[in-house]
Amino acid sequence: MTVHRLRPRQAPEGLAAEAVSEQDVPFARTWISPEARRAAQRVLASGWVTTGPETERFEQEFADRVGAAHAIGVTSCTAGLELALRALRLPPGGTVLIPAVTFCGAAHAVLHAGLRPVLVDVDPRTAMPTPATVARAARACGCPHALMVLHYAGAPAPVAELAAAARLPLTHVVEDAAHALGTTVGDRPVGALSRATCFSFYATKNLPIGEGGMVTTDDPELAERVGRTRLHGMSTDAWRRHLPGGSPRYSVAEAGLKANMTDLTAAIGRAQLQHLDAWQRRRHELAARYEAALAGIRGIEPLRTGTEGRHAHHLYPVRVLDAFGIDRDELMDRLARAGIGTSVHFTPLHRLPYFRDLAVIPPGGLPGADALCPRLLSLPMYPQLTEQAVDRVCAQLARHATRSASPRRPAGLRTLVIGAGEAGRALARDLARTPDYGLDPVGFLDDDPVRRTDGPVPELPVLGGLDATRDAVRAHRVEAVVVAIPQLAPARFRAVARAAEAEGASVRYLPSFIAALRRDVVGADMRELDVRELIGRAEMHVVSPEARSVVAGRRVLVTGAGGSIGSELCHQVRAFGPSRLFLLDHDESNLHRLQLELHGDALSSDDIVISDIRDRPRIDQIFRQLRPEVVFHAAAHKHLPLLEMHPCEGVKSNVRGTENLVRAAAEAGTARFVLISTDKAADPVSVLGATKRLAELIVRDGQRDAPPGTVFTAVRFGNVLGSRGSLLSVVAEQLGAGSPVTVTHPDVTRFFMTVEEAVGLVLEAARMARGGEVFVLDMSTPVRIVDLVRKFARSVHVQDVDIRFTGLRPGEKLNEVLFSARERHTPTSHPGILAATSTDPAPAIGRLPALYAAAEHNDTDTVRSVLAELLPGFPLVPSHPSRAAMADPYPDGF
Repeated sequence: MTVHRLRPRQAPEGLAAEAVSEQDVPFARTWISPEARRAAQRVLASGWVTTGPETERFEQEFADRVGAAHAIGVTSCTAGLELALRALRLPPGGTVLIPAVTFCGAAHAVLHAGLRPVLVDVDPRTAMPTPATVARAARACGCPHALMVLHYAGAPAPVAELAAAARLPLTHVVEDAAHALGTTVGDRPVGALSRATCFSFYATKNLPIGEGGMVTTDDPELAERVGRTRLHGMSTDAWRRHLPGGSPRYSVAEAGLKANMTDLTAAIGRAQLQHLDAWQRRRHELAARYEAALAGIRGIEPLRTGTEGRHAHHLYPVRVLDAFGIDRDELMDRLARAGIGTSVHFTPLHRLPYFRDLAVIPPGGLPGADALCPRLLSLPMYPQLTEQAVDRVCAQLARHATRSASPRRPAGLRTLVIGAGEAGRALARDLARTPDYGLDPVGFLDDDPVRRTDGPVPELPVLGGLDATRDAVRAHRVEAVVVAIPQLAPARFRAVARAAEAEGASVRYLPSFIAALRRDVVGADMRELDVRELIGRAEMHVVSPEARSVVAGRRVLVTGAGGSIGSELCHQVRAFGPSRLFLLDHDESNLHRLQLELHGDALSSDDIVISDIRDRPRIDQIFRQLRPEVVFHAAAHKHLPLLEMHPCEGVKSNVRGTENLVRAAAEAGTARFVLISTDKAADPVSVLGATKRLAELIVRDGQRDAPPGTVFTAVRFGNVLGSRGSLLSVVAEQLGAGSPVTVTHPDVTRFFMTVEEAVGLVLEAARMARGGEVFVLDMSTPVRIVDLVRKFARSVHVQDVDIRFTGLRPGEKLNEVLFSARERHTPTSHPGILAATSTDPAPAIGRLPALYAAAEHNDTDTVRSVLAELLPGFPLVPSHPSRAAMADPYPDGF
């Protein structure tokens, strides 16, 4: 049952609810609009307050809102669930799969319909069932007759996937959408995805009325049954019998309930429905503010969204983990004493005696629900909540974490070690003893049965063999997998890597960055490369398992596939199971190498595409033939000093090439297009930055003209450690040769990200994009290059590094920025990713034809002149780089 640990203080009579003490933050608050109050008075004055014309109008308006053919007003969502289940005509005592974590009323609906609930375990990270837990519950009851899907807290649930796991058609699925008015699964609104969907209008729901509910369906026969049984089983027009021209005669064909909606409820609902869009926008703003604030509080973890779509944010649930320092119940009491209301949604059904005795519980129990139960906590969430109130809630959480918890190790990526031999044991000990590595080991995988029964490190178990990689990553929320078996066969390594990457975990053969040094790494070498120290922050696990939905089963095209970022992206995308993965590059050697890496052989398929993105007819031909559904655009010229010398080439590839792809994608009906840009595009002063900024604007304008269902977006990278030509690889070469390390300026700073973070940013942006945004990884503060070089040198045992300063090259900034002065940036649903939108309403690409003409004629002066017109602040006259500066080894952006 829902538990509210704080109730709003009673305001003096006549004082608006909003005037409750600013120091109190109630868990929930109901707001009835002036229009709804007037509507109620109108109905009361009419003398007709039961089911009538207002109910019919509300039903039609609500059906239109959710895209359903029919809507039937009922007294509550619980009544709607029972009526929908009855309408399925299931056999008496038939089994219904139902989430173990749901409101008790949902289970009552199953039992009152003469059916038996079968409890389905949940993923503790989402509080919702997964296909695997649904399949396990289905096996426990033999052959289930129906499935109830809950969109918990307003998050989208994978309705079709869960039905498939239960081996049931969608005609035998009923959705519990009590939290989900405004939710979409993919692009489809909840309300017409299955046989029947049941909504709630309880006083604190997304559409607050007080009581009432709605059943929506596309099935006219089911709609007729529900409409009949909600009113004692009488024929659906029975309410008209007392009107002029009505007949007092009616029929009763089956048992029914007294569960009809009244005109009073409907009139309030129709008026409240006018405010729903504004309320939903406000819920998303509040959720984003919570996400950003809670990211810095260790031990408070918001529930994840496991399916692509729009979240309705009816609730804001979090998990209170052991790392917080006090348990959930103690935290609730402390928050209540501080005037902050919280709640619990919900006590698992198998922990309630009545349902424990009547429900089917799968063998092995419900470990996910049991793990979630003592940790689950809902924070205040309603449209009238202020930013100050959210900040106060989060400040109290941070205060109690600081006071209650003992000093904790910095947050690290949850890490699975492959191999429990000598190398694996040494590695795990080093990670466990030294939290600054940024990797937090959770267990081993090893094929040796002896090691499986005798964990080699205290409190760190062997979780199975290598074939269990995927299950272990999923079950233990693993974010990084480190392979510590030096002689692991390449085919075996690829199998492990693919299984881990398919669940969103990054994979390293020990630290991937140090591969540039061509050294064998074992055990204590983890100590020699502290990523946290190098990049000035903890490495983030960016990509989530939900990113799978963007590419799984779809035709994906990666441009610049042979490059360092493009090839890493191809590895990650392939692990998510696209139907086809097309590799496009103009460098055939790189494509050949990449296909060998991906498949173990080359030229065995027609997925390699050799093309130059400047060639518009060829690009149009490729998109017509391949019809890619998702495009990741990584192809570009990106050598900053060389583009200063040859700006026309930068325009041809980075600007015109991008426009060719955007136009072709729009014409081919591509669903997702992601441009990979650079932080140098923010207030650009270099040709590289200017051409990438124009590419961003082309993507933005492409969204304005895009056909329905097509989303264009962009991501900005900082400097990527581990990419070709990056700082670490160049510095490693210079140190290995005994040469001075070249740095442009003693005070130059840059933002850094790892290859894993870069690829994760691209995949998450593709998942979150709504169109026209530029996504940026929150990389904290920039790092001084001199400091990074010295730390890296010490990590490879060079104590006295010789640094030579070459001076800033033309087009280089002393300090990069992530956002332009003319951009607004906001948090996203991912705590480590920000979104930028331009505040400049003027289209910046009107002069592109003149720019292209100048580039085609290799007219460098005119190219710079047009760039300066298009982009305020771009220097009209360059200073040419010296040959001496160009002779130095060049790491990107340094």
